[in-house]
Amino acid sequence: MRRSETGWLVAGLLIGGILAASAFIGGQYVLSRRAPAVDITPSAPQAPQTPNSEPTPMAVQLTDEEQKSIAVETAEVKRQTIRREITAPGKIAEPETGIGAISARIGGRIEKLFVNVTGESVTRGQAVALIYSPEVFTATEEYRLALENRQRLSASKEPQAVTNADELVGASRRRLELWGLTSQQIDEIASSSAPSVQITIYSPMSGIVTKRNVAEGQYVKEGEVLCIVSDLSTIWVQADIFETDIPLIRNGQPVKIIAPTLPAGSLRGTISFLQPAVDPQTRTMPVRIEVLNPQMRLRPGMFVQVSLEAPLGSNVVAVPRSAVLETGQDKVVYVAKGDGVFEKRSIEASTAGDEYYAVTRGIEPGERVVTHGNFLIDSQTRLTGNITGMFGGSKAFEASSPPTPGANYTVSLRSEPSPLKGGSDGMFHVTVNDPQGKPVTDAQVQVTLVMPAMPSMGMGEMRSSSNLAWNGSEYAGPVAISMAGPWNVTVEARRGGQLLGVYRTRFDAR
Repeated sequence: MRRSETGWLVAGLLIGGILAASAFIGGQYVLSRRAPAVDITPSAPQAPQTPNSEPTPMAVQLTDEEQKSIAVETAEVKRQTIRREITAPGKIAEPETGIGAISARIGGRIEKLFVNVTGESVTRGQAVALIYSPEVFTATEEYRLALENRQRLSASKEPQAVTNADELVGASRRRLELWGLTSQQIDEIASSSAPSVQITIYSPMSGIVTKRNVAEGQYVKEGEVLCIVSDLSTIWVQADIFETDIPLIRNGQPVKIIAPTLPAGSLRGTISFLQPAVDPQTRTMPVRIEVLNPQMRLRPGMFVQVSLEAPLGSNVVAVPRSAVLETGQDKVVYVAKGDGVFEKRSIEASTAGDEYYAVTRGIEPGERVVTHGNFLIDSQTRLTGNITGMFGGSKAFEASSPPTPGANYTVSLRSEPSPLKGGSDGMFHVTVNDPQGKPVTDAQVQVTLVMPAMPSMGMGEMRSSSNLAWNGSEYAGPVAISMAGPWNVTVEARRGGQLLGVYRTRFDAR
């Protein structure tokens, strides 16, 4: 072999060796970089998405103890009627159909008023006034004479004369009846030896005297109104219904009247009339409600609250409102799938009642949704981007994190005191094991505590972190816990900048 050929051969071998070594080192580096971090995230894995596939629902799995710690409650989705309560202000008014007038059927002078005060109660048949009238004297005298004439002709042999006498008595009696005299009064006139010059006016109805027009000694004409009486055993409630609620109102609809003067707090009534027009100023429609008024608990002029339930839909898929979370773009529920698994799912709701949403897509009857504790689940989802780091609980906090498929390193954590206390330092102990289960002694271990921001209380996010040192058996060190409350914990183990594993959990500082 010539010198030049030998040189080229040696150069080629050197280049090939260099490339092989580079590939080996690069492969080792890639393998070490691909070592997955240990994560206690209980969420179900998400399948890869294609442009034509729907996203796999996000889910989280909690133990019984973890569910109890955040007070998870669920309810079954059923088909039922969705209702909404409509409330409106109302005012008590006198019923127009219950207003009556007590009038003088004959002219004369008011000798005596038995009802003198406005607001006084009267009953049907009660004496209201005593009127002196010369006409009454004349009429009663004519009646007495007609009776005497019929008595004289009763034995007459002329039938026509007897008939005429009877007709005269009947005509005189009818005249007295038209003036308002009762049968008892007329009979008393017939049996009295002296003619009557006074007539008593009786109330034709029961109610409250709302207006008195006469006084004793006053002269009145025939037909003149003595007083006005209102029957308040049934009263009207005038309520104003907002324009948006008008389609839900109908005649005959039951209504609840709420007032502090009612012994039970409320009475039942019925809508009897809807005004045909809307007030252009208030954009409300007046409605009339008839209510029985036992013991006069409701009086004209009082303000009350009107409440009625309007059906929005029947036999619809109903989800409790407490189970629905508004994201601004859609509505979300968490569905209990069994074995502690809760699936995040978007729904479409057409109608919102007071207690339920009418759902048209996203959930079926028979499924169970989270009604309490769903906000904590969802808030952590939004905080971390997935469902993780919140539901470790004390049991997971003091035990080693379970290995995940393909994990090469495991990280475990315990703390003291138990429970941890706010306003002091907690001592944290971490162990890191390699794939063979041997302790890793040269890692950089950092513990980070985060309390999420609470905008409603004007409090921003709080954060505290510390690097733990190897003490010959584990990594240990104090971490400041500035205040009591829920803290999210993240433990990261690194070696030479390479992430070996991550442990996440949560605790409540006392």
